[in-house]
Amino acid sequence: MKSSAVPFPSPIERVQKRLLWLAGAFLLVYAILLTLAPAVKVRGTGFELEWRHWLGWLIWAVGFGILHHFSRRLAFEADHYLLPLVALLTGWGILTIFRLDFLLGLRQALWLIIGLGVVAQLIRREGFLQFLKQYRVLWLVGGLMLTALTLVFGTYPGGEGPRLWLGCCGIYFQPSEPLKLLLVVFLASYLAEKPLFQAKLLRLILPTLVLLALAIALLLIQRDLGTATLFILIYTLTLYLATGEKKVLLFAGGALLFAGVAGVFAIDVVRYRVESWLNPWADPSGRSYQIIQSLIAIASGAVLGSGPGVGFPSVVPVAASDFIFTAIAEETGLIGVIGLLLAYALFLVRGIRIALFASRQYHRYLAAGVVAYFTSQVVLILAGNLRVLPLTGVTLPFLSYGGSSLLTSLLAAALLYSVSRDVREEPAPLYTVNAYLHLFTAGLILLGGLALVVGWWAVVRQDVLTARFDNPRQYLYDRYGQRGSIVDRNGEILVHSVGMPGHYQRVWVYPELANTLGYNHPLYGKTGLEASMNAYLRGLQGVPSSLIWWNRLLYSQPPVGLDVRITIDEPIQRAADALMGNHQGGLVVLNAQSGEILALVSHPTFDPNRLGETWQEIISDPRAPLVNRAVQGQYPVGSALAPLILLGSVNKTPLPEFPQELTASCGLRPENSTWNAALSRGCSSALEFLLRAFFPTELDRFMRSLGLDRGYSLPIPVAAPQYRLAESPAQMMQLENWLQGSPLQMAVAVSALSNQGVLPSPSLVQAVHTPHQGWVVINRPFSSQVVSASVAQQAQQFLAMPGQLYWQTVAVVGKEQKITWMLGGTTREWKGAPVVIAGVLEEEDPQRARQWLAVLFETILNSR
Repeated sequence: MKSSAVPFPSPIERVQKRLLWLAGAFLLVYAILLTLAPAVKVRGTGFELEWRHWLGWLIWAVGFGILHHFSRRLAFEADHYLLPLVALLTGWGILTIFRLDFLLGLRQALWLIIGLGVVAQLIRREGFLQFLKQYRVLWLVGGLMLTALTLVFGTYPGGEGPRLWLGCCGIYFQPSEPLKLLLVVFLASYLAEKPLFQAKLLRLILPTLVLLALAIALLLIQRDLGTATLFILIYTLTLYLATGEKKVLLFAGGALLFAGVAGVFAIDVVRYRVESWLNPWADPSGRSYQIIQSLIAIASGAVLGSGPGVGFPSVVPVAASDFIFTAIAEETGLIGVIGLLLAYALFLVRGIRIALFASRQYHRYLAAGVVAYFTSQVVLILAGNLRVLPLTGVTLPFLSYGGSSLLTSLLAAALLYSVSRDVREEPAPLYTVNAYLHLFTAGLILLGGLALVVGWWAVVRQDVLTARFDNPRQYLYDRYGQRGSIVDRNGEILVHSVGMPGHYQRVWVYPELANTLGYNHPLYGKTGLEASMNAYLRGLQGVPSSLIWWNRLLYSQPPVGLDVRITIDEPIQRAADALMGNHQGGLVVLNAQSGEILALVSHPTFDPNRLGETWQEIISDPRAPLVNRAVQGQYPVGSALAPLILLGSVNKTPLPEFPQELTASCGLRPENSTWNAALSRGCSSALEFLLRAFFPTELDRFMRSLGLDRGYSLPIPVAAPQYRLAESPAQMMQLENWLQGSPLQMAVAVSALSNQGVLPSPSLVQAVHTPHQGWVVINRPFSSQVVSASVAQQAQQFLAMPGQLYWQTVAVVGKEQKITWMLGGTTREWKGAPVVIAGVLEEEDPQRARQWLAVLFETILNSR
């Protein structure tokens, strides 16, 4: 074995040097991109470049430069791929951790200095592998004792969590991490001394099983289930590589399956993780939050990634440790993931080669154990991040934050590197080459399969995952790219975003319209127009595809959002809101000709500007302020059907003289005994007379022609009507039992009176303001003729207010809890587009309802 310096660089040294330079160039470019990321995120305005991660890059460059110097002088015959691979993975991890959390990056850099210092000392000592072998029992027992100490003195660096660490004052160490490596050393040295092909396997490995059981018992008491699983895999694979006995794999597989099933029933943590694995969509904001956010992060990265420093990987909990893979996947995309998996695959290939060509059995088993350790841990953590397996909580070698993990990974690589230095003319006898080939093949298949799974989430399922309401990136995009405004029909701003890139805030200028406008909150999602028009407001629709693609490529964000114009008339809306005040109810003002909604009132309401402060108060309020009563409320219609029954009656035949006895049960006392007075004041007896006289069998058909049996399509949630056929004239009289409706449904239905017998379809959104075409109309409503214009005008005359330009009906409905309906519409004398009003006051106050109608029609007249 050679161990002295050579005068000229060997071919192996030159390859290692070039690969290290290549890794350094990649990480240099990565660091530059992290520096420029703030400028990209705010689109080049008002940014401060990020420099702090350069400290990590500098420590990495100096540390691995020194280590390369030691290796070229002392180990010039070692594997020339190993050190560059370790350097690449470690540097990638350091930069990612610095990018996620500067303080964690500093700690990881400190551990890197310690780890590289230890590795440099170890590779200088040719006999340290034999030293480990000589005291294998002492090392393993010492590791078990340190792990046992965590049961008494254990702590959690984050404050609240599993007590798996020893230490204090900001310096912590997890004994279970190096314990994995000590298990590999013990097994390698033990198996190298035993006649594996001459003794019975169980009797041979019994001492190792006892120590394994003790280690697993300690880990189970700590509830460190991921590390316990990893111990079983390391033990099984090392034993299989040494003996080639397939029954070892079968036994271990059965043991893991039994332990998993038992854990589901006996340990809450295991049950929760298995449930989250099987159906994470059932509780996306609770126990499954981590895995759901992990998948969304991968989907957000897509193929090319958002770019280093440009994404939002920190929204995934524990992104620097357990989920550092998803952080890398989000910012480098499927291409970066494939590169990362290729690095681990190459590490597997070189590790298997080192084991096969080792000159001693102890060295071979040691290398095999290290390969089994790395492969198992990589597959376990990546499969957990990708929902292939339940989460285990183990770290990703070389990349994840954690001093104990990084130090252990570097020590394991040092063992593998030292084995590769031991080069002789003939390798040690090999009796189980198939076992190594099986591990090699299985490892590559698993890594390739994980790449396919990443492709599934990042490409096939990308649109579904990124569009989820619980994707925080949608709201973070709104902070960096200006979201479009929502304006009323006159261009008055109702909602807009204010501030600078990176600090945009959504402001509701007219919060009283919150039930219609909706809210846009990172915790509580989107509702109303903010949800239904999100594609336009966020710049994902209505803009050229090339512009969307260009913004995604440069900024990993959608383009600036488009403004949306809705049909609401703010002066009318304000007047209606002022009238409703602290009363409960809903009201709709509708253009009876076009179907455009001019006002949409629902009280009580809420303030979206203070949603985070008042959320618990809002959802616990028995008055249900989140419900839009104007379109979602379902109220018994009762005698409020008077205008519609009247319309149908006039359509059949002229009305008879008014019977004097039909003035009972009225919302307001009639001033005289006329059809006008009785029907406009909600006299149920007059309505019953018309029903019996003109609708013995055809009421259902006529109600359906007015649209009372169907819902309407609006860009906000609309309740389905509660309509059923009246089976007899007697049942028709019980109006509350067979027909319930919303103010919107009634507004559309009574539009026929004011709109020449034509029924419009309601609309709420008019147009969007596109970059090249200006305002583009996106809603083209349709209409249908219900009765003739002459019939509609006759019905108007029966309900018209003397000396006014509108007709009205006020009705009190209900038995136990009374409500007041208010219906009205313009007459043919009205100069302008016909308008109707339909509203519900959740109390018995017909006089107030009548006054509200008068005020609103006066406001509408003045607004024209």
